[in-house]
Amino acid sequence: MGRHILFLIAYLVFSQFFSAEVICGILIFHCLTSVLIDLRNLKNSVTLILIYNVGVIIATFANLTFIQKVKEFGTSEDVLHIYNYIDERFIDEATLLWALGNAFIFIGYELFKKRSLPPIDIIVSDKKSLDNIFYFIIGMMFLNLTGHGINLSFIAGGFEKILLLFGIVGILFYGRLWVTEDSKLFGTYAISLTVINTIFALLNSYIRVDLILPSATLFLGYFIGKGELRFLVSFRIIPVIVIFGIFASFFQTLGGNRAHFITAFEPAVQDETNSGITYLETDEGQSGSFLERSSCVAQMTNVIRLTKDNGFYEGRASLPLVAALVPRIFWKDKPTVQLGAWFAVEIGVASIGENGRANNNVNMSIPGELYLDFGYTGVTIGCLLFGAFLALLWNASRFNESQYNLTGTLWGGYLLQCAIGTMGSDLQVAVTLLSTYLVFLMMKKFMDQYANTQHRTSLEGK
Repeated sequence: MGRHILFLIAYLVFSQFFSAEVICGILIFHCLTSVLIDLRNLKNSVTLILIYNVGVIIATFANLTFIQKVKEFGTSEDVLHIYNYIDERFIDEATLLWALGNAFIFIGYELFKKRSLPPIDIIVSDKKSLDNIFYFIIGMMFLNLTGHGINLSFIAGGFEKILLLFGIVGILFYGRLWVTEDSKLFGTYAISLTVINTIFALLNSYIRVDLILPSATLFLGYFIGKGELRFLVSFRIIPVIVIFGIFASFFQTLGGNRAHFITAFEPAVQDETNSGITYLETDEGQSGSFLERSSCVAQMTNVIRLTKDNGFYEGRASLPLVAALVPRIFWKDKPTVQLGAWFAVEIGVASIGENGRANNNVNMSIPGELYLDFGYTGVTIGCLLFGAFLALLWNASRFNESQYNLTGTLWGGYLLQCAIGTMGSDLQVAVTLLSTYLVFLMMKKFMDQYANTQHRTSLEGK
């Protein structure tokens, strides 16, 4: 706790005398010290805040690189591509906002790191059940690929999200079992799910991260199962470096065709396919590099600009989240909440089409959205609460208590996945996390009730 407060003071003091690059450097050092301390103290376990720190390091390093590029080459579209809308006047203030917001998230997490919401762990250790779960995951994936997936969004989006989680986080579950049980069968399950998810992403997804996510999840499960830091500096890390290196090198190429990745490696064409999708000529910098995509400083400079021009929004920016809290079963025609689309229109980098939807989506970041609504008061209170919220959610998973904890692994794996991306683009992620947790809690309550009923029946039979 004291460490985070000292860094918080350092951001406030050093920002008065030094540039944004220095603040980025301090934040990276702040996160690195936290990661090293956690790795030393946790031994055979992993925590949400550890992975969140890694996500902040990636985003902050991307900000640092981007800021240096802006100062050296300017803000022309040819230089900055996707983030050429950055407002140079507010880079220093935006960087300070990013640093302070994350510092308060760290403090909020630290305050509640030993507290938990009701746990959602369901232990599945029977081999036949573990085999059936694998076959269930395969079946669900093929149903979704063919467009016949189960749609439960009319009840609650959390149900549908959990079904989709099985595909990716199932890799983490079996990857962890592969190592802890030294089981070739579970290893085969984990690798099979990795390969299938990667192929499905190549054929069906337009989000580039989906291509690397299965491999990243497999490595995460493997090293969590190993449970010792020394394995990160052994030959076992070589495949990780190779795969991520290949992905980073092809990141821009893959962005040349967001509708169908596999065509990104073909010669550029301008004809329409039979599906009616137009494949545009590939522009080398059109979609931005992996590092550029990880940066958030451009968006945050525009948050500052909006408050300078319009004053603080006093809750108007986050008001649509009230609608998101209402389950769709009670509001069948509930509109889709898209804060990123609203923000893109607000800062002038998107327009509303004939279908009523924006043609772009720009995240605000969690500190950015809180600042846009309520200034630094909102950042202080909101980020403290968000950090506490993350701690409560993570501890409810009981992720490290058993490798057979199916729901805890699914829920914890999903949280870790969000954490590497610094928990999403804006506060909308809080509603998503809450609704998904409540669905897991309902599953836990149902299973506990079922187990109690079976136990009573067994006693009565005797």
